[in-house]
Amino acid sequence: MISVRPARPDDAKFIARMAQALSVADGGRSSQFTAESFRRDGFGEHAAFSTMVVEVDGEVVGYAVYYAGYDTDSATRGIYLADLYVDEDRRRQGLGRALLTGLAAAARSGGARWMFWSVLKRNRGARRFYKKIAPELKDVIVCAAFGRRFNSLADQAL
Repeated sequence: MISVRPARPDDAKFIARMAQALSVADGGRSSQFTAESFRRDGFGEHAAFSTMVVEVDGEVVGYAVYYAGYDTDSATRGIYLADLYVDEDRRRQGLGRALLTGLAAAARSGGARWMFWSVLKRNRGARRFYKKIAPELKDVIVCAAFGRRFNSLADQAL
């Protein structure tokens, strides 16, 4: 039996394990995301993100981390999908799609009207999966400031 539900703090060890696997698959580096950071940053009044999980027969086998967004052009709420992962041995069973559709439905019931995500160019499997759901945007470039560049930017504040 497949079910999609909001994550709970007691899902932390499963989600941290999958986040580690996703980081290694994406670039070979270990993630700094732990069960502790999941519980600290994913819950409470000032949660930085929300998480949905997909279960098969009560076992957590995938997750999606997302956070709220807003588009001023359309004056609509939406969500940014940060991570989507399904255990490798559970892929191609419709679980990733179940997770995304469950997430979209939950977001829509909360007022969202769009979902945005990014994927590494080299991740061909993920790109094939996502293209079945929505087209790749050709006129958008994603920019990011991390580490030293982020700190340099913040240091320039007036």
